[in-house]
Amino acid sequence: MGISKCVSTVIGLAAAAVLATAPGAWANWTSHIHSWTDGETSKTKWADGGYSQILFTGCQAENATKKRVVVKLWDYDALTANDYYGKKTFTACFNSGSSTSSGEWTGLPSEPDFFFEADRIGQGGSCCLLHVGKVNVDTTKADS
Repeated sequence: MGISKCVSTVIGLAAAAVLATAPGAWANWTSHIHSWTDGETSKTKWADGGYSQILFTGCQAENATKKRVVVKLWDYDALTANDYYGKKTFTACFNSGSSTSSGEWTGLPSEPDFFFEADRIGQGGSCCLLHVGKVNVDTTKADS
């Protein structure tokens, strides 16, 4: 193997190692939810350094007799079962288009792939479609 081929191989392997270990996660982000049923999860995953806050503003649940959604926090593990960090029940965001529900999780490990799941929308059981005008994920505790 010539020197240039050897150098190219080393550079290629180094680049692959950087890509494999770089977190594919955002820290703080904002989005919305349209027509989710029980069990749907956030597409965006985020890195965490011990604290996460999830905020829903302006919630609606079609066909719901109960105005609520249970939000579960997870972190994705490719080789083992995902780690579960508990749940919060959001109800205040259903009061108006500008009302917000918030859930905080503290003492979390530094992980690159946290995500949330909407569970038990309304009375649960895939009865209802969840719409949220604004979803915020905040990983900085400075504002609390």
